Formats: sequence, C-alpha cells, structure tokens
Amino acid sequence: MSELELEVSTSEDGASPDLSDQVLQLTKRINTLADGSQDKIEDLALAQEMAHATKPYIDRLIALNRLLNPVDRLVEKRQQIHVLQEELAEDVAEIENVAGGIQSDIAPVIVNDIQGEIAAVKRDRKLFISEVAAEDNPPIKSIVDKSDKTNLLSLSVEERFERIFSERFISLSRIESILSIQFPNNDKKRYLNSLEKLWDQLFDRDEFRPHVEKNRIKSLANAFADYSLIFRSPILKRNHRTSLASLREHFQSFFVNPNAKGLWYTRQAFYHKSIERGHWALVDRQYLNCTFKKPSIRLLMYARANGLPAKCVRQKTAVEDIYDRIVLELSLRERFFDNCHSITRTSYQASADEPAKQVYLFYKDQCIRISGKSGTPHWKPTKARWPGVFPSITLAH
Repeated sequence: MSELELEVSTSEDGASPDLSDQVLQLTKRINTLADGSQDKIEDLALAQEMAHATKPYIDRLIALNRLLNPVDRLVEKRQQIHVLQEELAEDVAEIENVAGGIQSDIAPVIVNDIQGEIAAVKRDRKLFISEVAAEDNPPIKSIVDKSDKTNLLSLSVEERFERIFSERFISLSRIESILSIQFPNNDKKRYLNSLEKLWDQLFDRDEFRPHVEKNRIKSLANAFADYSLIFRSPILKRNHRTSLASLREHFQSFFVNPNAKGLWYTRQAFYHKSIERGHWALVDRQYLNCTFKKPSIRLLMYARANGLPAKCVRQKTAVEDIYDRIVLELSLRERFFDNCHSITRTSYQASADEPAKQVYLFYKDQCIRISGKSGTPHWKPTKARWPGVFPSITLAH
C-alpha cells in the first residue's frame, strides 16, 4: 500500500476518517506535491510512475468535492438560468427597438427572419388564432340563420364580449346581482366607455382585427377559451368598500375559519386595503410559472408576446386575486383558476426590523388560503403547488 493510500485510509488512532477528513487529507497531500515542498524526482520514469499512481486519488478528491457540494452547484446553475432569462428579456426588447428603427434600411427578408426569431422566443401564453374554426367557414350555399350573420361591430360592446366569452364575461348587471349592489347611471356609463376602450386595446390589433371584421366568432372564442373578462367593483354589499376584510365578512364560505379573529393577516394593513376604483380585467385561468423567473419578467415577456403595453399587464394584488376567485366561482358555479402558489404584488412587514414579505394565495380543503413569505415559495412534494403569477390585463392609462 502506498504512503498516500495509507494516509487516507486510516486516522492517527486507527479509525476510518469521515468524508470531510478524507477530502482534507487528500487536499493537503496533493498541495505538498504541487507547491514544491517535496523534492523533485530526477528519474523521469519514476516520476511518470508516481504521477500514474497519484491520479486516482486526485480523481477521487474531485469526486468527493462534487459529492459534498451538490446543493451549491444546483443553486449556482439556477442563478445562471435566472440571469440568462432576464438578459433574454432585455435582449428581445433591445432587438425589437433597433429593428423597429431601421426596418426601412434593411432587406424585407432579414426583417422577416428577425421577427420570426423574436416570435419563437417570446411565445409564452400568446393570444393568437392558430387556425380558423370550421364554423367560421361555412359552405357558400349553406343556409345560415340571420342572427348568426350579425356583424360583431354592429353590436353593443357588452354583446360583443358576450359573443366571444359567453358566460365568462362578467357584465355589470351580473356583478350587481352577485354583490347585491346597484351602480349609479353615471358610473355605468363611465364603466361602459372604459369597456369600449378595452375592446379596442384587445381587438383592434393586427392579430385579431381581420377575424373581427370577418365575424369569426368561434375562432375568437377558441383563442380566449382560458380567459374571463370581469369587472372589479370598488364596493359590495351594504356599500362596503371591497377589501379582504369585507370579502371575508360577506363570503365566509370561501375562507378557512371565517369567524376567527386571530389570523395573522387580520393584523396587517393590507387586510383593510380596498380596490381603489372600478375597472375591467381580462384574467387568465392558467398561471405563469415563476420557478426560475421573477413575476415581473414573466409578465414582461407575456406582454411582449401579445403586443400589449407592459403597464397594462399587471400582477394582481391580494384583494384583486381573491375578488376574482369569489366572483368567478359564484358566477360560473365552478372553480375557475388553476391551483398554485399565486404570488401577488401585495407585501407587508411583520415588524419594522424585518424584511418585507410577499403575500401569496392557494386553494386547500376547498378554501382560499393566505400566506406570506420572503422571496418566492418553492415547489415541494408535500406541497405540490408551483409558484406562479396570474396575469391581469387592464386598460392602459
């Protein structure tokens, strides 16, 4: 047995050293060979023989080091991916800006190639019509009911959205019924005006305008099959402001321990923070996974993929998220949103000397659960819910 092997196999008292001790002993031994503290071997053949004899122990040292540090390597790789994705979002934005400014100076073929590559990178929950539905291309000689031939643009804005979203369009009248309220006429008019602007923002784009003009209702409905259009009311029953506190008071069946007063979030400022103004929101059933991307990056890529201003694709607050869940479930009589650790933009501080924590929501035991955490919640086998963000498309101001 060689001297190096003997040093690694036993400690001074004859006991087998643990893994860390083995690594330390091997490191020290190899360092003494490398730093010149050992005499040089003049015999070349002997030096080669010793090098071959030493190599297995060096390989073993490297393997042991990797075994000792798998978590560090995973964290490092995750950070690299996160940085790469942030850089990707910035690069896409820069390419778009540059390409937009010099399109007249470069060949159309190159422009098309650039736009194609950008589209391939950005396709993330993109709203688009992949193919025209068969119902929108009836045989020329077929007899079509006159009501089906009504052009979308000739209808009122509420009727247009009803044709596309069906029961997933939560109109003002349905909100009044669900929340037991009555909007003043002036407010109704203002809300309908903003709905008209939202229609233009969504459908007066190259992606959808041709389909709207050709009255392809089924194709448009398919494109928005995972979406609902909802009005978020600033008031609810008995003229209470719409806050987490008032939602919990009036819709107790959605919450765990509805009568409990000692729940942690009831002591936080966000518990009483209300929806500031009434507004429409296009909400996605599916969440954007935030395992490797921050919500802000996910929403930015989502906005760019759909050609929407970044400021109109928002992360929900806790009260908006809960409001959407309650209203849609009462209206549709089924749960609308996929379950995840929904990361809201609401944050709080348990005390002045503690870092801010994020509020996130999820379903458990048929109830909405509210939790708080510093940073992004992680997927666990015991809590198999991915961290995600639900995009909320509102009118750009």
